[in-house]
Amino acid sequence: MAEEQSKPVGPDLAQGIAIADLADGATVTGHVGDEAVLLVRRGDEIFAIGALCTHYNAPLADGLVVGDIIRCPWHHACFSLRTGEAVRAPAIAPIACWSVDRRAGKIFVGKKRPHADAKPLGTPAREAPQRIVIVGGGAAGYAAAEMLRRQKFEGSIVMLSSDDASPVDRPNLSKDYLAGRAPEAWVPLQPDSFYPDNGIDLRLKTNVTGIDVHAHKVTLADGTAVPYDKLLLATGAEPVRPPLPGISLPGIFTLRNVADTDLIKSFVQQKNVNRAVVIGAGFIGLEMAENLSGLGLEVSVVEMGNQVLAPLDFPVAALAQRHIRAHGVNLMLESAVEAF
Repeated sequence: MAEEQSKPVGPDLAQGIAIADLADGATVTGHVGDEAVLLVRRGDEIFAIGALCTHYNAPLADGLVVGDIIRCPWHHACFSLRTGEAVRAPAIAPIACWSVDRRAGKIFVGKKRPHADAKPLGTPAREAPQRIVIVGGGAAGYAAAEMLRRQKFEGSIVMLSSDDASPVDRPNLSKDYLAGRAPEAWVPLQPDSFYPDNGIDLRLKTNVTGIDVHAHKVTLADGTAVPYDKLLLATGAEPVRPPLPGISLPGIFTLRNVADTDLIKSFVQQKNVNRAVVIGAGFIGLEMAENLSGLGLEVSVVEMGNQVLAPLDFPVAALAQRHIRAHGVNLMLESAVEAF
């Protein structure tokens, strides 16, 4: 969920700006009332949209406009300039759109437009499946269920999640929530009431043990069979627990859900921990290291490769390495863990 922002700045777009101040392909950030608005010009067309990405509030003015799509500069979420619809992850919620009027050589932003219903995709309603089962309780499973309802799918939707909490934006678990800067209520993608209110049967603490593709059913750990017409597997990935001596000792954690973050925070506070080791210098590992360091721990990161963020080009990785070391983290590259 996005953080609250300070009062928007820039021109009052309801009072208008000169058309000459908005060149073709350019943007202008302003506001209408207390809401930040971005003007975008593409040839003779002018669009007024919400100025902030609905994922992490990145400024869309710094993004890339291609055709009638604007791409977030941080995580590459994409939005339609015409409808505000989120057309590419990681954003799920649309941005707002306003009416635009041109007169006397000026551009005026008018009233906020209601969001149009999502354009139906795929098979016609008469051929649509009646029972859809989603295995997985993360952002992908949630996004699929939410979009099905937005596209007026009227059949049953069952989400089977092994987590004990409703879907969350998992990247937050290694960011502000771990650092203690955000309450737990900030982490879920939707309040618990969203699921029954939208006819989504969310089953938590539920483990799938088998799939029968011929009988069209999934089997749960308690022996229950859940039938489906269409099945979506959105399980994500589990953290790797290396088969090393001592892996089951106390104080060794993996991170995937809210309960894991709570366990780490509780251990740090109750055990008066002074030092932490993070294995792996990917995005999650580096975020964990920086935030644990911010909690006052002496942190080391152990990485088998010769740079952090291995998929990235070295200049970018080098920038990240300087950043993490500036936060007091001891970075140990080309190093492997043998035992705990």
